[in-house]
Amino acid sequence: MSAANAAKRLGFAAVGALLAGGLLLAACTLPEDRPDPVREADGRGRQGTPAPGAPNGR
Repeated sequence: MSAANAAKRLGFAAVGALLAGGLLLAACTLPEDRPDPVREADGRGRQGTPAPGAPNGR
């Protein structure tokens, strides 16, 4: 393998790693203008907190 070919492949690998890292970062971050999907609008958690007026199972 020539030195020029190796440098080109290494450059493509670096660009690919940067793109993959950027996609991973974009997928894992939550934009500030969107609500957290785990929380309701009033701040209560979705699981384990009954809705107001709902029967409590007794």
